[in-house]
Amino acid sequence: MHKLFLTLVILSSSYISIGQKISSMDKLIAKKLIGEGKELIYAGRTSEAMLTFKRAKLKNPNSGEAHYQLSVAQFYLRDYYNAHENARRAEQLITKKKDGEYYYYMGRIYHTVNLIDSAKSFYSISKDKLGARIAKDYDLHILLQQCDFVNNEMKKGVTNICEPFSRAVNSKYDEYGAILIYNQKRLLYTARQPETTGKNINYDDQKFFEDIYRADWNENRNDWIINIASMEDYNTEGFDALNFVSRNGKYGLLTINTSATVEKSTESSEIFEFETDEEDSSWYIDPIKSESINTSYFEGAATISDTSFDEDETASQTMIFVSDRKAEKTLTDLYSAQRIDDKWGEAKPLSEINTTGRETTPFITEDGQYLFFSSDGLNGMGGYDVYYCRWMNNTWGPPVNLGASINTVNDDTHFQYFPEYQLGTVSSINDFNGYFSYDIFKIDLSESDFPFIKK
Repeated sequence: MHKLFLTLVILSSSYISIGQKISSMDKLIAKKLIGEGKELIYAGRTSEAMLTFKRAKLKNPNSGEAHYQLSVAQFYLRDYYNAHENARRAEQLITKKKDGEYYYYMGRIYHTVNLIDSAKSFYSISKDKLGARIAKDYDLHILLQQCDFVNNEMKKGVTNICEPFSRAVNSKYDEYGAILIYNQKRLLYTARQPETTGKNINYDDQKFFEDIYRADWNENRNDWIINIASMEDYNTEGFDALNFVSRNGKYGLLTINTSATVEKSTESSEIFEFETDEEDSSWYIDPIKSESINTSYFEGAATISDTSFDEDETASQTMIFVSDRKAEKTLTDLYSAQRIDDKWGEAKPLSEINTTGRETTPFITEDGQYLFFSSDGLNGMGGYDVYYCRWMNNTWGPPVNLGASINTVNDDTHFQYFPEYQLGTVSSINDFNGYFSYDIFKIDLSESDFPFIKK
């Protein structure tokens, strides 16, 4: 027993001496690296910043600031478990007075790993320290509401019913925007993988550009098989995203941005449409020719209703899309444009829906009666949540959150509804061996009681 006690004392002393052996030079280097990392964060070079903060942490493992800044960088890079671990360590090491921003990021990090009560506590402290005006800029009132929303959903016993597509299509990279056609035998989606055309990497987030992917269901394997060659004629060396495909597969809407490539055929992100004569024939892709729709700003993520006819046999369709043309005030908004007898009308913002946050990835049902979209500016679970509105009295009704059966505490986007299959698809942040990325999910809605479900 005496020997065991002596051994523990020696080990304890060794740990203390190791802590004390961090030289003044190492501490100085760590401080310098933290400063460099912050500059990289401000420049949008988050991946480089994360590596710099890791170097600072290695130089001075007792630096709470290094752990904290590393946790923030990891949070932005969706490395949520490591972000939480470093945030927890920072909380132990930082003993000096902490500002409101510190508690804000602590709340965000704990929120992402579903530690809601801790997140709410951090948000409350942040709100008090920042003051009412600045707290509003940080959307702390929304974040606190989100914590209450999650807790209420959990108390009701709501369980998530989203099932990920197989690992034949989902990877550690981002996959989103799943569209099913041909009686669920064809899957079309968008991904940011190393095989992307041109192998270009986006400067801002250090991820590959977007490409459109196709997978076909194989009965023998009972799984999806990706057919890369089928999309080679349509993917550019820029960003290519498929947003909508008609149920017969003969019409679709895409977002294309080649402004960062040698080609430069687009000024920014623009909405394109394709048509095809018959199943599996070539797509004829053209930009939508309307200065009210495609501008010098970002436009994309378009969806469109089926053609309807009035009593005068006038054909009309409603297209909803995303634009950042008023980003200085409202970030990204939803816009609507009518196509009447093949002529596009003026694009107008959906003021009854848009918030000061981000609205994105809309989907309108064929009959134009329901609109689904994602937003981070409304009360929900956290990050982007999926909402729906109903068309009533020539306006969109109030947004309704789809709840915890669909949404999570992280980003949930690209919802699409397939009434003919009684299912939906959604894109959500998923854990892949500790690495979080977008995956595509299928949702069996046959037992759900949402008002838009057609039995």
